Amino acid sequence: MATQAKIDEVALLKGKFEEAVSLVLADYRGLTANEMVELRRRFRGAGLEYRVVKDTLARIAAREVGLDELAGLFAGPIAVALGYDDPAAPFKVSEACRRAYQPRYEPRGGLFEGAIVLQEEFARYATLPSREELLSMLAGLFVAPVRGLAVVLQAKLRELAVVLGEVRKQMEQEKEEDR
Repeated sequence: MATQAKIDEVALLKGKFEEAVSLVLADYRGLTANEMVELRRRFRGAGLEYRVVKDTLARIAAREVGLDELAGLFAGPIAVALGYDDPAAPFKVSEACRRAYQPRYEPRGGLFEGAIVLQEEFARYATLPSREELLSMLAGLFVAPVRGLAVVLQAKLRELAVVLGEVRKQMEQEKEEDR
């Protein structure tokens, strides 16, 4: 029979799974307590939530939310990194942790804006640019034509100034010759 604490945990996980833009599941077995503290600090520093969850309760919550494929990834001790803003952030931080704590920290997969990400595809998502990087690239694309036009117009103005300067010199020479 389910205890109230387990029912509450499932409800909490359901809410977090529904609210998260992306999440990463990882096997953390073998990490020391100090490494776990540092790991949590890394995730918190990136604005992410990091939780160690019971696989059975997380599997139930994932199924209740409609993430049946994700439910299959919950096996054994598992940690979940939840991102609420930038969908690439949990993947980037998890990849950095994988490199730092290899082989004791191993991402199993996750969820990226509603799409299930399997372990084989994980590296591709970890290299995606962040939201801020994408916005700056987009702004650069918008500014580039205007900047190019400004450069061309400035060059034409310079050419016009040179031509007008030459015309002035020529007129001054003609005036001196007429005297």
